[in-house]
Amino acid sequence: MYFIIIDDIWELGTWETLKCAFVKNTLGSRIIITTRIVDVAKSCSPSSEDLVYEMKPLSEADSKKLFFKRIFGCEENCPDSLKEAANDILKKCRGLPLAINAISSLLATTRETKEEWDRVRHSIRSSKVKSDIIDTMNYILSLSYFDLPHHLRSCLLYLALFPEDELIERQRLVRRWISEGFIHGESGQDLMELGEEYFHQLVNRSLIQPDNIGYDGKAEYCRVHDTILDFLIDKSSEENMCTVLKKQCKPTGIVRRLSIMGNEDEEIVEQLDLSHARSISAFGDIKLLPSLGRSKCLRVLDLQGHYQLKNHHIKDIERLYQLRYLDVSFTGITELPRQIGELLYLETLATSYELRELPESTSRLQRLARLFVYPGCKLPDGLGNLINLQELDCVNALQLKHVEELGKLTNLRKLRINLDTGGIEGNKLEQSKEKLVSSLCKLDECGLRSLSIDYKLGEKDGEEPFLPALGCIQEVCVYGQDISRISRWLASLPNLHMLFFDDPKIEQQEIEMIGLIPNLIDLSLPLRKTDDAGRLIIRREGFQQLQSFGVYSTRMGVLMFEPGAMPRLKELKLSGFMEKPKSAAGDFDFGIQRLSSLARFTVSLSCIRWTAAEVEAAEEAFKSMAEANPNRPILEMTRLNPHLMLRDEQIGMTGSATTPAVKS
Repeated sequence: MYFIIIDDIWELGTWETLKCAFVKNTLGSRIIITTRIVDVAKSCSPSSEDLVYEMKPLSEADSKKLFFKRIFGCEENCPDSLKEAANDILKKCRGLPLAINAISSLLATTRETKEEWDRVRHSIRSSKVKSDIIDTMNYILSLSYFDLPHHLRSCLLYLALFPEDELIERQRLVRRWISEGFIHGESGQDLMELGEEYFHQLVNRSLIQPDNIGYDGKAEYCRVHDTILDFLIDKSSEENMCTVLKKQCKPTGIVRRLSIMGNEDEEIVEQLDLSHARSISAFGDIKLLPSLGRSKCLRVLDLQGHYQLKNHHIKDIERLYQLRYLDVSFTGITELPRQIGELLYLETLATSYELRELPESTSRLQRLARLFVYPGCKLPDGLGNLINLQELDCVNALQLKHVEELGKLTNLRKLRINLDTGGIEGNKLEQSKEKLVSSLCKLDECGLRSLSIDYKLGEKDGEEPFLPALGCIQEVCVYGQDISRISRWLASLPNLHMLFFDDPKIEQQEIEMIGLIPNLIDLSLPLRKTDDAGRLIIRREGFQQLQSFGVYSTRMGVLMFEPGAMPRLKELKLSGFMEKPKSAAGDFDFGIQRLSSLARFTVSLSCIRWTAAEVEAAEEAFKSMAEANPNRPILEMTRLNPHLMLRDEQIGMTGSATTPAVKS
């Protein structure tokens, strides 16, 4: 019998070579393998069993225990004068044992003075500490970095442009990678799919932290651990790849990719030499942008989320002939230059909510692959000229001149349409519907995968849907309340995997109709049932393939699972509850114990005007529900708006309460 630990395997083929050296027996021998790469871990596990244990960050309590034990033996022995610095350092480490061990070992060799701890504390933030411990940590990160293929190194270093703790959307990041030229696929290969594969490789290698992980294990967002971000900033500076502009920090050398973090010195911004800049990104409180007319090499301009930016901030943008990515979403920009059609290399264009019309010259952007405008924005004639469009959000699908052009966009993979029959009369409406059906059928034949629908149908439009059965559609998002008009059409989609509703009015017959969708795997459903006396019953006959079910509801007793319901469901997400329980745990009983495959149960409680006791009672009830399920699913609970919970002084002797103050 043997017990062997093999530490830090990096490649899939390594275990295949090593396992030949071990004798197979039935004596209880065990082998433990450690790796940072998820795919390697899975390949080492027997195919019939899932024996992978994924390490989680340390809790706050365990982080403190590890940190203080190395320096003082225990937390109680830490001088009060050092506790503020200690907490700041621990926050920086974010539960990463490698970082905690490295920093605590460094501090254990310094004098126990506040000045020394503050020096180390600030040095960690700027990554200027020079010691064997820090060098060792950076060396380990260097091993991870240099083990990457060259294309993944560029993708990882690019993350140095984003602020600390920034939640980075996967698709936004991938689109930027593409425009920077980091994603190189074979002829005809979908670059978005390839870029998302790169993203998940970085997650698997634990170089970025996944966030909002779906039923399929894929993350919608990521963050970069502070320690790794410091390493990336230093490495990107060495390679002159990224320049992060911070207050009173004048960059040296050639600026290739600029990240503006807010509150910059106006003089420094005006003096920047951006003649070689390939990308400009803005974060934080931005009041000033450099003159764009000097940035002839610019490929990426990302101004997302800055409402204070106005039309004059993008003056002369039509002169940036190399521009491939332009994002002005969630800004105060209301107009684009009429000559935007001169940007012949533009691939991604995301506009603001305030933009009401795209310039006519937009139809000349034949390399445009992704176009995002808000409902109500007037699109130019000649939409069909944009033959390389892969994503279009959003087009008025009942406007005849647009719907006729829609069928020409044969490369579309994601489409959002606005179905509003208001103001369209008689034959013109019927003609528009016929053209829409024809165009959607053409797009379906060419591989349209995702369809989002904003709909507002009148009584004259009948009860039956006029949309065609689409065989290639895998994802549908529905924005509208009366889903009785569209649920039958949804049930006709044979390959529909993901279904999202925004704010539907739903009754029992609709939930049963949706349950008939044969291959539905992921369902998100806000519940605002009008019949307060009853519940929506999830019966055993429907939802045979569903694996993830997200429910948003302010009421507790809105849902009930029958025995045998959703037999393959792995993940149940309940959020938004505001109604306090009238009695004990019975108000919380959804029948979750009947979900035979449940592995993860996440709950978020809205704490507005709840007492601490009420929140704790609710959490205890959900804990009991999870424990009642034979699978003992992982339970994750989150408190929403905890600062709006009632404080003791707000609760009167009779139990009445006043409105809590909102923290600024």
